[in-house]
Parts: sequence; structure tokens; C-alpha cells
Amino acid sequence: MLEKKKKKQNTRSVWYFKYLIIVLILVQILDNYTSFYNSVIPSKVVEELLAGYPDNIANSIFTICVAIASLGTYMAFLVWYAADKIGRRFLLVSTTFSLAIASIGILFSNNIVEYTIFFFLLNIFAASDMWLIYVNEEAPPQKKAFWTSIVLIGGSIGAILNPLFRSIYIYEESAVGSWRGMTYFAIFLAIPLAILILLTVKETSKYQEVKQNNYKVKERVHKFKENLKILFKSERRTPYSVILFIGFIWGLNAIYTSLGELFLTSSPYLTEENINLVITIMSLAIIIGYLITASMADKIGRKPLMIVYNTLFFVGTLTLIVGIQNSELALIMAIIGTSIMNISFWGLWVLISIVTIETIPTESRATGVGLKNLTKALGATIGLLIANIIVYFSSLAIVFLIYSILFLFNAPFIYKYLIETKGIDLSAVQ
Repeated sequence: MLEKKKKKQNTRSVWYFKYLIIVLILVQILDNYTSFYNSVIPSKVVEELLAGYPDNIANSIFTICVAIASLGTYMAFLVWYAADKIGRRFLLVSTTFSLAIASIGILFSNNIVEYTIFFFLLNIFAASDMWLIYVNEEAPPQKKAFWTSIVLIGGSIGAILNPLFRSIYIYEESAVGSWRGMTYFAIFLAIPLAILILLTVKETSKYQEVKQNNYKVKERVHKFKENLKILFKSERRTPYSVILFIGFIWGLNAIYTSLGELFLTSSPYLTEENINLVITIMSLAIIIGYLITASMADKIGRKPLMIVYNTLFFVGTLTLIVGIQNSELALIMAIIGTSIMNISFWGLWVLISIVTIETIPTESRATGVGLKNLTKALGATIGLLIANIIVYFSSLAIVFLIYSILFLFNAPFIYKYLIETKGIDLSAVQ
């Protein structure tokens, strides 16, 4: 009787779930926008805050700054650990509001040091992705990939707004410093959204189940060390370790999201308008990647799609590098290459995130997702630091090529060691 009462208390109405999805789409719009707006303005930040340096020196310094800022994603791990300790709802509210604070800091940055500090803070909260655990702990077992992709597709509006606002604020005759206008949207969305979540969104039902069971969260999840023991003593420690490896390689290749615009501007055959067009189509390609993932992941499974995405990213990178050197085909090849890269890169990100959640027990799930994010962040930081040296002596093209080749090494590990988690009930994961 008591068990039935607990189950009834934790049941969410269909209308609440639909409302929750709408709110999470708004959160993802904000996350997408804040995650990407710094990636479409590097050349303009360099132009203002590193004026007077030769191009290769300025690009090298900026790469170091991005590497330092990427350390913020390590702190996101603590956000996920805190979500296991004090709940998902509090963290969803606080990270959303903090995105506004970090964006205000970037808006008023007077030098590259201030810009790097607030970029660092932005990465902490943009990388937390607390919405993701909300979807997967509230959605039906057979529809987790579907609803995750729905939120991502809706949230892609944030990615699309980046090139839209870039074309408004940045053009051939735009003033130096006009890139700062890119922060306005994030500021004016984050503050009211945080208030809305605080007033209307509940704690996740799965987290409440853990609290209401024979053990309490404060007893079961009170030490980081104990959470790690749960993760690596679980029968799924091998597939989880493979996920961490895949996440690290993904992190290495995240450099293209940070410095891709800088790479495009290096081509003498692409104008500012061409670059705005490429960035716009790249954003649309992200949606295509989400749609493919939404329609295929619950049908053919996670593993086959992950292998396809790993291979396609290398193909897209090669197309981009070779294509932008062609005076007649630079624009079309840039569009094709970056589209393939975005479809596969972000489709793979969705699958890595879903498989991680579907592999880890509830009581340490947020910590496990945080550790996965930490390995991705480690890959991003190491990738940027190595790239700094390569860029100084060579070019970004060489960096992109080397890193994309590493994606090909993921396929055999995925095939042999990863568990197919399609349709799994999260409550059954031990």
C-alpha cells in the first residue's frame, strides 16, 4: 500500500510533462546560444582585444585563452555531483541564472584577460546540461532518445540565432567591438527563465524515488569517493570506461566548434557574407543531426549510429580542409564539409549523453554524467594546448585533420565493448 502511494506521488501528469518539455526547450535554446556565440566571433575578439599582434601570434594567444576558458567545463562536473547530493531542480535554476551573469561579464570585458575569465564562467554553466537528466529521468523508457532529441531540436533555435545575430552585428563595415551585441539575447532570456523554473518546475520523479526508498540520498550519496565506487564496481564499468574514452576523443575534436570560424576566415575565397551563410547552414545541420538521432536511435540502436557518426566526422573534416582551398568551390565545399561535421558531431554528442545515462545507476547517475563531461573537457583542453603549438608552426587545418582521424579509432571499441541500451528502463540499471 505504501509502495503504491509513493508511486502515485511520483507520477507526473501528461500535461506537466508537456509543459516541462517546453521549459526544457527554452533552457536548451539558452544553452545552445551561450555554448556557440563565442564560437562565431573569435576573429572579431582577436581583432579588438589582440590588436597589434601578428596573425599567427594573435591566433596562438587566443587558442591559449580558449584552452584556459575550457577549464570551466571541469567545474561543471561539480555541478553534476551536487545534483546527486542536493537535487536536480536547484541546479537547473542556478545554472540558468548564472548564464546571464557570465554573459554580462563578457559584454563589459575590457581586455583579453577579462574576456577569458567570464568565458571560463560561461563554460561552467553552459556545460552542465542539467536539462538532459531531467528529460531522461521523466521520459518513458522507450522514448528517452525521442524526447531528448525533441528538446535538442527545439533548442536548436539557439544555434540558429547565433548566425542570425552575427549577421546583424557583424558585417564588412561593422565597427570594432560590435561582437559584444551577441551577449544581449542570453542576458534577456536567462533571467526570466530562471524565475519561471523556480516557480513552476518540480524535482525529477526518479530522484524523488531514490529519496523515498529505504536509503536516503544524504546517506547513500554523501561522498564523491563512494559515488565513484558505485560507478566502477557496477557490472557496467567496462562500457562506461569506453564511454569516457569516446568522450575524450569527442572533446579533442570540439576545437572545431571553438576555432572553426577562425579557420573559415583564413580562406581567401570566403567573404564575411559567405562565412555568415556557412555558419547559418551549420546550425541547420545540427537540427538534421538531432532529427536523424531522434528517428534512428530508438529503432536501429545506439551502437550502429555511433559508429556511423564517428566515420562521417572524418569525411566531413577532409572535405572542408580540401574544399576551402579551391577558388571556385570554396563556398559549396565549406557548406558540405561543415554540415557533415555538425550532423555527426552533435548526433554523437546526443548518443554519448543518452548511453551514459542509460548505463549508470540512479544514485550515482549525475556524478557519472559529470565525470563523462569531465573527460570531454579534458580532451578539449589538451586538444587546444596541443593545437596552440601546431598552429604556431603550421596551421589549423593540420590540427583538424589529426584530431578527426582519432574518431576512426572509436568504432572497434563501440562494437566490442559498448552495451546496446535501446529501450532500457532506468530503474532497472544496477
